[in-house]
Amino acid sequence: MIVLTAMLMASVMAEEQSAMEAFVGGVYREGGFAVVLDKDTALVNGKLILRDRDVYITPKGAYSNDRGTYSGREGIVVQDRDVFTGRDGTRIGAGALYFGAGEPAIVATGLSTSMRKP
Repeated sequence: MIVLTAMLMASVMAEEQSAMEAFVGGVYREGGFAVVLDKDTALVNGKLILRDRDVYITPKGAYSNDRGTYSGREGIVVQDRDVFTGRDGTRIGAGALYFGAGEPAIVATGLSTSMRKP
């Protein structure tokens, strides 16, 4: 039972971290290099991005997410798996690379859950 609980927790943590990865790579179209430090914090070209549940705080203003539909100052972006479509075009995520509309972005993750101290 303990193993199952640990596996579920790791899955939820990975999903939360991938939400930040999807946002900085597919929705926040700054381009360049992004580092996801944890599920709620990322750096995009040296600028801080913070997440509080379904709200992302960025230098360009706040974005909200409702089931894959992101809205913010720069318009609406709809996510369908690894495809992000907004008013300025479509962006596709392929691993750590996001390309299409806007400048390409490379997203690196910070500490994985296996590297954190218990």
